[in-house]
Amino acid sequence: MLVFAHSGYFHDLLDNFALGVIIINTRGRIYATNAAAASLLGHPREALLSDPDTVRDIFRRTDDPRALRRHIWSAMRHAAPQPPLRLRFQPPCGRIRHFSLTSSHLVENEKVFGIMLQITDVTEIITLHERERHILKEKYRAEHERVEGLAKLSSAVAHQLRNPAASIGGLAGLMLRKCAPDDPRRPHLQAVVDQSRRLEAIVAAVADLTAPIAPRPEPVPLRELVRERIARLQAARAETGRRLIWVLEGDDPWPRLDAALLGRVLDEVLENAEEASPDGGRMRVDISRESGEAQPPGRIRIAVKDRGRGIPPEIAPYLFDPFFTTKAVGVGMGLCLAKRLLEAMDGEIRLKNRPGGGTTAVIRFPGEDVRPG
Repeated sequence: MLVFAHSGYFHDLLDNFALGVIIINTRGRIYATNAAAASLLGHPREALLSDPDTVRDIFRRTDDPRALRRHIWSAMRHAAPQPPLRLRFQPPCGRIRHFSLTSSHLVENEKVFGIMLQITDVTEIITLHERERHILKEKYRAEHERVEGLAKLSSAVAHQLRNPAASIGGLAGLMLRKCAPDDPRRPHLQAVVDQSRRLEAIVAAVADLTAPIAPRPEPVPLRELVRERIARLQAARAETGRRLIWVLEGDDPWPRLDAALLGRVLDEVLENAEEASPDGGRMRVDISRESGEAQPPGRIRIAVKDRGRGIPPEIAPYLFDPFFTTKAVGVGMGLCLAKRLLEAMDGEIRLKNRPGGGTTAVIRFPGEDVRPG
């Protein structure tokens, strides 16, 4: 193999690789490379093979020289493949590049005599990802500003409506109480009272939406909290004759959070799911723990699944806007308030259509288990 590595055929073979390839012996010296590697690193092939200062310059031009050294020497010492190494590199000329480095052993007579380092230029991929993140960030910022603007406008309008609505409703109620049962004005006065109460409900909802939120976290048995909220909803609906089957499955974590705030979120989501589902339908609530390097303790996920008609695409962008509702009688603050409450607890809510019909509401929030004892 060593004789073959010094042959012209071997070097021609290396030059046919689209990736940059560098062969390093066990003493850490480069003794073969291809044109792609020289082009990526911005140095002539001869300098890479014979000039130690050039090699040192390459290390200095990376954003983490120590990580590069550890990767190379670990590859020399360990038979197991090393995970790819991601580095930023500033060539002598041109803009910063992003490289992904992988290594593999070169073995002869069951003895490692070097490694082959493969360099993949992932600059365009990183650039596309950064551009996508920037677009999403700007989209989120614009959406946040739009919702905040609507909330401020709603608060100002509600403040102006509060006293007139209370006065009109109070006066109409007083006149209604003085009316005889057969008075022809009675239906009209009752309508005024009903609409005044509706205005008062809107004012109260806006005040609730714009009020400061100060979570008071404590250990909460999440499964029991969800079960209680389902039971409350079932009890409230018992008089209407509607019958739905609720199934609660999954984990039983004890996260530290504000049970009252999360309870209000659950009330809104469970009620929406119940109203969307046909009588006798089967509702499902799943509690699970998400894990990942970005969130070491993991996050809790509550998925509420109904079997309604789903979310029409034309209304999906407005579901969390103040005053947006598809109900015949409704204020349209429920989901907007639920989102705001969850954000105050570092959580989020998403709605998505289910394959085959229905909607899944996904609630996520930090979920480190703090179960007593």
